Amino acid sequence: MADWLAEAQKRLEQYLTQQGLRRTQERRHILEAIYQELAHFDAETLYRHLQEKGYKISRATVYNSLELFVACGLVKRYSFAGGRMLYERSLGRRQHDHLICEECGEIQEFCDPSLGAVTEAVGRLFSMEPVRHELVIYARCARPDCPNKNKLLPLP
Repeated sequence: MADWLAEAQKRLEQYLTQQGLRRTQERRHILEAIYQELAHFDAETLYRHLQEKGYKISRATVYNSLELFVACGLVKRYSFAGGRMLYERSLGRRQHDHLICEECGEIQEFCDPSLGAVTEAVGRLFSMEPVRHELVIYARCARPDCPNKNKLLPLP
């Protein structure tokens, strides 16, 4: 993963230069946390994670940095049901989809090659060429002993 962090830092530097934006220590710490320590996260989780590590980074800086990272392609943002915004790093990731438990919030990633054929077929049906797809399946945890049950409000 360190190689992807180095590539992410390089891309961020290029983007900041192109946009005439400052290079800051805070952005570097946030990017490191995303590429070295977190999988799927929301802005508040990232903020708390950075605070626990002892970084004095404001909530606004976290939110603004996430927007910047999305704009330059380093982070992918997902808008899930119920208005939940989750993020994950973009570099070094294969195409994948998500299965999300509506009760406990657990996220499972999966990759099913047959979805590529479905995507192509739908594109042909509507005379379009698919560029990418995102699939999110909402489910309910079937494990009666799930340690995360009732920690989240159910999604609509």
